[in-house]
Amino acid sequence: MRKIIAVIGLGRFGLGLVKALSTKDVDVIALDKDKNNVAKVGDFIENAVICDSTNVDSLQEAGLADADNAIIAFGQDTQANIATTILTVVALKKIGVKKITCRIDDASYEDLLLRVGADAVISPFDIASESLALKVSSKSVMDYYHISQGYDVFEIEIKKEVKPIALMELNSPTRFGVNIILYTRDRKTTTPTRDYVLMPGDHIFAFGMEKGVYQLVNYLSERDEEENK
Repeated sequence: MRKIIAVIGLGRFGLGLVKALSTKDVDVIALDKDKNNVAKVGDFIENAVICDSTNVDSLQEAGLADADNAIIAFGQDTQANIATTILTVVALKKIGVKKITCRIDDASYEDLLLRVGADAVISPFDIASESLALKVSSKSVMDYYHISQGYDVFEIEIKKEVKPIALMELNSPTRFGVNIILYTRDRKTTTPTRDYVLMPGDHIFAFGMEKGVYQLVNYLSERDEEENK
């Protein structure tokens, strides 16, 4: 089942995030109380709603109760925006959203937002929209480091359900155009050898293009599902 990601607040950061998410294998719901902002995302997704994010009933009508992650993308440049962010967190908690991520511009608000119910906070000054989109759209991609010209390094968590597979059998460079350059196991990070076996719980650092990395992640997931049939 595809993940449902909601983006609340469609300013420049929120718009960039929606655009990045629209290329991922997820369903996106975009919300803003400004009809002009909502109109801007119409080129990227179908489900864009004019909505007061502090109103529980409006959020439920927009389908937010089913969201796997709701990202509040307002800035905190005014007291009104700070209050709106807090009230939106509270409203999302009331309807049972699985995870709430808040944008923060000032680190002094981090503790407050976590206390009222946010699960994570991010800063647009520290993380690009594309990087955040990668992290929230995949259950396995933990982080992303841009290198150049479409080639990046992705930190991937190997889920506990994934069956062990030898690096030689996986053959990720030929099959996906992806090289596993490092792995972390038992808090020790090292370079994989030819005899390396990918194990549940490993964190791997994969170098390649985004498409190939997602093919790798999907292959491991589908392989597990086939063996469990």
